[in-house]
Amino acid sequence: MEDDAPVIYGLEFQARALTPQTAETDAIRFLVGTQSLKYDNQIHIIDFDDENNIINKNVLLHQAGEIWHISASPADKGVLATCYNK
Repeated sequence: MEDDAPVIYGLEFQARALTPQTAETDAIRFLVGTQSLKYDNQIHIIDFDDENNIINKNVLLHQAGEIWHISASPADKGVLATCYNK
């Protein structure tokens, strides 16, 4: 059995919200929402390539406030919802 090195992904800010994106069937994808009182928060879209042990990311600004919960639509990979506090 082949031993792969662990993969670590770091964020600039604290995060409380994490969810898998199950509607995306072609990739292993997670959504992470940050929680900061001082700065604009972010939604990180993280794709994991398990064959090559690589992480790719896209970062979206979430200026409405700190993200307390994030949820991905189980049917549409283009839809997500956040519960946030200003």
